[in-house]
Amino acid sequence: MILNQANFVNFLFSFEGFVIVSIFIFLIGLSIGSFLNVVIYRLPNNLSVVFPPSACPSCGKKIKFYDNIPILSYIILKGKCRYCGSKISIIYPAIEILTGLLLYSIFLKFFYKSFFYYSINFYDVNYFKQYLSFIFNKWITSAFFIFIIIPVAFIDLFHRIIPDSLNILLIISGFILNIFLLHTSFLFPLYGFLAGGLFFFFIAFFYEFIKKREGLGGGDIKLIAGIGAFLGLKGVIFTIFIGAVFALLGFLTVSVFLKYKKDINGKESSYESISNFKIPFGPFLSLASVFFIFYGNELFKMYIGLLPH
Repeated sequence: MILNQANFVNFLFSFEGFVIVSIFIFLIGLSIGSFLNVVIYRLPNNLSVVFPPSACPSCGKKIKFYDNIPILSYIILKGKCRYCGSKISIIYPAIEILTGLLLYSIFLKFFYKSFFYYSINFYDVNYFKQYLSFIFNKWITSAFFIFIIIPVAFIDLFHRIIPDSLNILLIISGFILNIFLLHTSFLFPLYGFLAGGLFFFFIAFFYEFIKKREGLGGGDIKLIAGIGAFLGLKGVIFTIFIGAVFALLGFLTVSVFLKYKKDINGKESSYESISNFKIPFGPFLSLASVFFIFYGNELFKMYIGLLPH
């Protein structure tokens, strides 16, 4: 029995074990991405994400399980419905790949050293037990966060709304996972929740008071509060700042595109008023929060190191 355990642990932390685990995690990510597609399509339409089974939006035919295999089915069917031949949006496989890559990238971030730096084997695995437990919990927490933030970003991008169900799930799970899985103080998610939510609330309040129109929606306020509940005070500050930078870059890109967009005759068309143009903030906040998970702490340390002592 001990020999079998030793062989398993030694194989698990070998290069071959790393490859097998990597493939497994990526495939899990693809499968979860397939479910997130259902969430992104159904939630804005007030439909259940469980029932009925997936069906073609054009002809209504139920999709067979062998036509619902992530990526593979899309390639085999050449991006078309088997029954009516309607095109299937490239967004579906793109979200599956994005989810798989993000889940795997987080795995690399937290576990890379375990495989290639510490050279863990059966005889010293108990020494690393606490460390492995901690990074596993960090990986699970970060993965759960990403599984919520992906549909948030795409629903806001496509529909200009963020469902309350996702924001509430983000807030509640942020508190629960931080306190009971990562064993942080209750103040960690609380400070992030209050800092993000109150900051955006006051911005929205004063903007509407001065401009007499809505600047930030309630969905954005709840979203940043939920991000704060997951990432804490430092994470929410980073997300607000970097999210604003991303949003500015996105706004400038879109404004340039609108300015130089040509009409059917090939002449430069008049473009929409940039002052009235609105872009959803949720995708940029989501991108910034994911960016923090991967590089936030490193960038904070770099910034502090540049400050005069």
